[in-house]
Amino acid sequence: MIISRALYGLKSSGAAWRSTLAQTMELLDYTPTQADPDVWIKRATKNDGTPYYKMLLIYVDDVLHLAEDPKEDMTKLSKLYRLKDGTGEPDRYLGGNIERVQTNDGSYDYLSNAIRQFQLELAQKDLKLKKFGTGLRPYRASYRPEMDVTPTLDEEGTNRFQRLIRILRWSIELGRVDILTEVSCLSQHLAEPRDGHLIAVYKIFKYLDVCLKRDKGRIVFDGKFKFIDNVMFNDTNREEWNEFYKDAEEEFPINGPEPLGIPVRLLAYVDANHAGNLKTRRSHTGLLVYMNSAPIMWYSK
Repeated sequence: MIISRALYGLKSSGAAWRSTLAQTMELLDYTPTQADPDVWIKRATKNDGTPYYKMLLIYVDDVLHLAEDPKEDMTKLSKLYRLKDGTGEPDRYLGGNIERVQTNDGSYDYLSNAIRQFQLELAQKDLKLKKFGTGLRPYRASYRPEMDVTPTLDEEGTNRFQRLIRILRWSIELGRVDILTEVSCLSQHLAEPRDGHLIAVYKIFKYLDVCLKRDKGRIVFDGKFKFIDNVMFNDTNREEWNEFYKDAEEEFPINGPEPLGIPVRLLAYVDANHAGNLKTRRSHTGLLVYMNSAPIMWYSK
């Protein structure tokens, strides 16, 4: 027996493929970053003499190359591996839309297809999406998933709830920060969802459908350095924190790469609804992280 392709055959195939591709990256003089071993960087110089880092983002077998002239290294990769779509300026990566100006809604195509399939499922049950509210918000603010006492879903309903939550969570990864808290609250009930939880998911889809028809929405990846007024962080606040964190110091990686390019400032915005869960009295936290003026991470738990 001659195995011509075994990429997805064995449990160890993914690890073997990652190891093979990593060796190739090292031959091309790329090194993995400490924050993410599948983000590879290589020191280079722009045509105007400015030093910078080329970056290669790898997700299993999807490759996105960021460089002033990305064709050089992508051509080398194409000689070693058969690239499915060849090389060229990307228009999509991991289901998200990409444009050079980066002002479109990255989740538009993904969500449009998901909503279309969802509407077909509802039609089989003689239901329409417009039945589930006006779509002005994901679901009403007074609804508390933890206090829902409607009947628990059967196996089919549970599978549908879990599948729709997965779609919504990936939409959040692609930029739909506006549904982050609602989906996070509903995700706590994946093991034993109820009828009311499923209806709440339907209402989120209705909300997204209205948003896509009215305005695609957009996240702009703006690299401009953000000015922060230090008056917001006066000495009084600093003294209050020092009472609890007397010996706190900012940690820097020992062998971090040399900073190149424009200055970078990380900003974190955090808030929580104190004891917001009416059953457990736990708080729900929301976090937004910006690099300069670009949102790079959002989290709610």
